[in-house]
Amino acid sequence: MAENQEVLTRKGKEDLLKRLDELVNVEKPKILSDLNLARSQGDLSENADYDAALAKAQEIENEINRIRYTLDHALIIDNEQVNSQFAKLGGEKVTVRNLSTGKDYSFFIVGEIEANPSEGKISNTSPVAQAVLGHSVGEKVEVRVANPYEMEILKIGD
Repeated sequence: MAENQEVLTRKGKEDLLKRLDELVNVEKPKILSDLNLARSQGDLSENADYDAALAKAQEIENEINRIRYTLDHALIIDNEQVNSQFAKLGGEKVTVRNLSTGKDYSFFIVGEIEANPSEGKISNTSPVAQAVLGHSVGEKVEVRVANPYEMEILKIGD
């Protein structure tokens, strides 16, 4: 894997394909229809509806292009082929305990594109992910941040 190459789990790829389908087959045709309607209203130089529809069309086109580029260039990680003995990118859920606070946290390690902490998905480039990647249950790892702390890996899977 190239140093700066984006990575996606298979689920992340499926999610992007669904979003691309939605953009191409639903949102883009709708905004093009809105553009045509706004054009029919006459003078485009002072037509706020036209300007808004044009901006939205460009936004949709940019998102389509970003998704296509990502799908063409990202490394796809097949999470079914991972060994759940170790914390891995695209692997199973990892549960850790912050040894300073005693609190437990669970998360999946995914590529930056898919990262969404509110859904329990952290980027493989985050300090927590970097600390646990390649380690197994029972190991204590140091999270290297401004104020380093230790975590213990409690569980990998389910």
